[in-house]
Parts: sequence; structure tokens; C-alpha cells
Amino acid sequence: MYAFEKLSQLVDKRGKLVHKGSYSKRKNDVNSITTRVWHHSLTKLSAGGSKIESFADFHVRTNGWPEIAYHLIIDPKHVVNGKATIYYCVDISKKSYHVGNSNTIGLGICVIGDYRTDKLSEATIRSIIDLHKALIADGIGKYDKAHNEMPGYSWKACCVFDYNKAFKDVLSDLLPPAKQPDPVPGLYTIQEGDTFWSIALKDGKEGITVNDLIAANPDVKPSELKVGQTIKFGTAKNNYTPTPETPKKPQSSYQYPLPSGVLKKGTRGDSVSQLQKALAAVHFYPNKNVKNQGVDGIFGADTENALRRFQMVYVPYQVDGVYGPNTKSKLQAVLKSKGY
Repeated sequence: MYAFEKLSQLVDKRGKLVHKGSYSKRKNDVNSITTRVWHHSLTKLSAGGSKIESFADFHVRTNGWPEIAYHLIIDPKHVVNGKATIYYCVDISKKSYHVGNSNTIGLGICVIGDYRTDKLSEATIRSIIDLHKALIADGIGKYDKAHNEMPGYSWKACCVFDYNKAFKDVLSDLLPPAKQPDPVPGLYTIQEGDTFWSIALKDGKEGITVNDLIAANPDVKPSELKVGQTIKFGTAKNNYTPTPETPKKPQSSYQYPLPSGVLKKGTRGDSVSQLQKALAAVHFYPNKNVKNQGVDGIFGADTENALRRFQMVYVPYQVDGVYGPNTKSKLQAVLKSKGY
């Protein structure tokens, strides 16, 4: 057993989160690991979706990856004896999808939070120290780098904060000075594990969207990306923005038409059924374990839960369990990306 597995605040979640299959093993097992790659989740600590279950759901059901992306996740919202919980999510012998073509050599460590605005707690810092020391003792990795310091990801907004300052100089002798992301490239070469969702959404609400990428790359199938394939990226921004003259497609023409107005817990009728069917189509089932997967025209607790889960992933700035214009717009975009 590795030293990091003996940490009192570590919880083993391997195989216990949503998954579809398994990542492949590293060619030289853990000896392949040269770099401990530090991420932050880019989800605010106050957001309901800032938890490992939501990350796993997004990575597996939206990105289409076999398992959650990170090997180890530090959770500031769950503290054990003064230390943030560390979740062991993917066996370190596997090459998970978190740094593209560097997956084989990278160990993915994610600290939950958006540290462009959030602040690291003392409990989180203690766990960072403990985990880092244990990994060094185990001989797992030689270097520590931020996500945007890995090859091909210099434009990433994942690690725009100063790690040295954020960690209160805990890793000051181990990490290079924080580097601001480079300009987003006009063209981008697909790396291992990349999807339109994984490279687009973290640019933020006003950034390059999945719909922009689809519109700018009409000959590219989002579900069939190939490593080494070149796509239009930076130049794709606002490609999907409709002009005022462009008529809107009537909802009745969609495979899963979406209702207008506001729907919330207690509402009943055909509008609720439309919403439930659309959520189920993108794998946010109102109730997967009952007949019709919970599509019953009743906006109850199950439907509210499904909608919240969708919002946590796609509308993190508005997780309220209420269906309105913003949620409708994002749900329509997700349906389109799935080919509906």
C-alpha cells in the first residue's frame, strides 16, 4: 500500500462513481508518472455542482469518458479532523483523461473550487501538504505543474491563479511561477480524451461554446474526434451567434421540443412531460429506475433533482431547480450537440 493511501483523510472512491468501462493502464504502470498535474475544478465552492459526483456525471455522460478525469480530488467542503477530504477516484496505474497527450505521464490532482475568486482554507492546505509529501515518499512523479503548463494547453484558463500565493508558499520550491494563459489559438490539435465539451465550456459563459465549435467545423463530428485532428478553435468564437434576421426554428420541429415560460416543483401537464423527455435524452433522468424513466408530467422531487443536476453541470451560475429561459437555452444547445 502506498503512503498516500494511508492518509487518515483519504476516502477510496475507485469504482464507486458513475463510470462506463475503465481507463487503460499506463505502459510502465506508475513508473510512467513523471508529473503531478494540479487542477482546480473551476466551479465555485458555493455551487451545488462542486462535488465529485457531479464531476463524474459530466465527464462520463457528457464527455463520454470511461471514468471521472482526476485520480485524486481534494474537497474543501468535507473536513475530517481539521483536514479536507481527499478522494481517491481513479487508480494511479491508469492513464485518465485530464492532460491530453500527456495522460500517460501525468497524475491528475484536482482541488475543488474556483481559485480565481475562492480562497484556500487551512484544512485544504493541510491536505495538499499531506498528499504532496506522501506522493514524494511513494516516488510518484518528479515534477509539479499546473494544467496550463502542460503541452498543448497553454491557453487553458484552468490555472490562471498563482499557485504559490494560493498555497501560501507551500509548494513555492516545487512549482514554477504561475503563468497566465496564452491567447486561445486559432487552430487547435485534438489531444487524447478531448471533446468539444471539455475544451470549450471552461472558457466561461462568454467564451467559445460547443455550438460555436460545431458551427465553425461543419465537417467534424463532435462524437468522432481523432487525436491529431485540427479544428478551428479561437476563430470559432461567436460563429453560432444568430443574426437578428435569422428566424428561430419553431420548437415543434425539434425531436425534443422545449416548453416556454417557467416550470417549477408542483407544476403538472404536457410542458413538464416535454422537459422530462428532454432531460432524459441527455442522460439526466427524472427517475431512471421506474417505468418511462420518470416522464409522468408531474414536476416533483425527482424532476427537480434531475434539473438541478443538469444546471450544476451546464448552468452553474443558476442552480435553483427551476426551469426558465437560461436553462431552456442551454438544454437546447446540449440537445443539438447530441444530434437531436
